[in-house]
Amino acid sequence: MNNSSKNHTTSKIIAKTIQRIVFIVMILGVAFSFSKDAKLLDNISVYFPHKWAIFAPITLFLIFLTLMFLMMKEKYMRIDYNWLFSLAGGFLLIYIILLYARIYPVL
Repeated sequence: MNNSSKNHTTSKIIAKTIQRIVFIVMILGVAFSFSKDAKLLDNISVYFPHKWAIFAPITLFLIFLTLMFLMMKEKYMRIDYNWLFSLAGGFLLIYIILLYARIYPVL
């Protein structure tokens, strides 16, 4: 008999889905930088008005990686890690998509 709660199953499914979506979006960005159109990125400069504007995305990415390693170490059994990872992954996904949307029209 399976004693797993519905919340645990939901958090596990959402965490795995967010992980896969974020990796797909990141791989698409890296694949574009190695494609034949990568020369278009040489003319792009991303400007951050002050150092705190770059600190937040880097911190978010480090939190995402830390939660991913903790979650995978526990094999998706901790509900709180799953939900925190899903939240961080969702924000990271939104940030990456907005960054790509900001760069794409310049190409």
